[in-house]
Amino acid sequence: MRVFPKAEAARMTRERNRAAAITRAFFDEHAAHWNNMISEGHAVRLRRIIERFPIARDARVLDVGCGTGVLFPILADMLGAGGMVAAADVSFGMMREMKERAAALQKERRLPARLLVQADVTEPPLRRACFDWVICNSCFPHFHDQQGAVNAMASLVKPGGRLVVCHTESRNAINELHRAVGGAVGGHELPDSDVMRGMIANAGLLVEMLEDLPDKYVLTALKQS
Repeated sequence: MRVFPKAEAARMTRERNRAAAITRAFFDEHAAHWNNMISEGHAVRLRRIIERFPIARDARVLDVGCGTGVLFPILADMLGAGGMVAAADVSFGMMREMKERAAALQKERRLPARLLVQADVTEPPLRRACFDWVICNSCFPHFHDQQGAVNAMASLVKPGGRLVVCHTESRNAINELHRAVGGAVGGHELPDSDVMRGMIANAGLLVEMLEDLPDKYVLTALKQS
């Protein structure tokens, strides 16, 4: 039977939405105690990763798959009053936890202007090419359509800006963890380096760095002017 392009596109959309709903339910279920699952070592390694980047004080930063807002304290220390943090996550539960953390930082006057969005990053309700940095931390394996996610994130990066995909463990450690957890995230994997490089190139970005080490996985890609 011949599959027409529109029918195929509709099928892929249904599959993506179903996968996103399963992932959303998993993170909604675990959101309330997620922070208790994050070790102090994780926070230290993450700060070490992010503080390497030359993020300007007035930069516009998008935190993709923000979870409970683990990046917020780090970005609050790096950005000035002219900076802006946007945060997006598919999970309502994670967004609730993240809003509490953001409110606490805002009360301390440590966090610059912010925009909080509950959304699937493959269909972002955000203006194109408006961010200096798009940071996807501890999130990429959970995208059902990984090329679509890269394309969408790339579309949000300004010319001269960068996309970052990072984890505080190696690719193998991340994939083994998801297999061990099983269930909704059992098959969620971070692709190998060649596949990642190919997806980044397909999205029109230039890979500047890809490190896969025991204590970190970091990819940075530039949108050329």
